[in-house]
Amino acid sequence: MSETDVVVSPAEIPDLVCTLVRLVAPQKVDKVTPDLRLIGDLGFHSLALAELGFTIEDLFKLEAMTPEVAMSLERVEDIVRLIGGHVEDGSISLPDTFEVNSICARYGASWPAQG
Repeated sequence: MSETDVVVSPAEIPDLVCTLVRLVAPQKVDKVTPDLRLIGDLGFHSLALAELGFTIEDLFKLEAMTPEVAMSLERVEDIVRLIGGHVEDGSISLPDTFEVNSICARYGASWPAQG
């Protein structure tokens, strides 16, 4: 982490998750909001869901999600709650902006999202 890289704050989790979902979503939308359904609204299928899961696990250093946990993630807000819960119980720490931008760069984007 360089001197200019700062740790993402808990308040930024919803925006960060929405950005990650937008980057991976098969159905492209201008704005992802927490109430959107991953499958119904954003066109996620099994391969895209796996990619999103691996991306989130990689960025937040999460243990591999069990199938039960993965199947419970129906909306963007479910992912926000999952990550927030892990932050609250101390089982994960939040990434810094360098780590976030490294993930976003895979999709030709940066964070915070511009526009």
